[in-house]
Amino acid sequence: MCVYNRDRALCHRLDATDAPRQDRCQPSCANITRTDHHAAGLLALSEALEKQSVSEVLPGPLADRPARRAGQLRELASRHERDRTRHQEPPA
Repeated sequence: MCVYNRDRALCHRLDATDAPRQDRCQPSCANITRTDHHAAGLLALSEALEKQSVSEVLPGPLADRPARRAGQLRELASRHERDRTRHQEPPA
């Protein structure tokens, strides 16, 4: 999910439009925000890609691509878990 702020948008390093460019979205952009639901979806997709990569259907070189993507998605979900904002009850 993009919480678009033009000054921090990595998708606008070279052009001057004032709208997010989903086709140029960068995973390290400060405008990206994820919910716990998004992170769970990333993990589910990474598991599916991991299963594809170890199946007999894909030959070795082609299996590397979904395995690499699965690792990237797991890292994004892990980063979300590490860095997410947690709701805290106010002190009594």
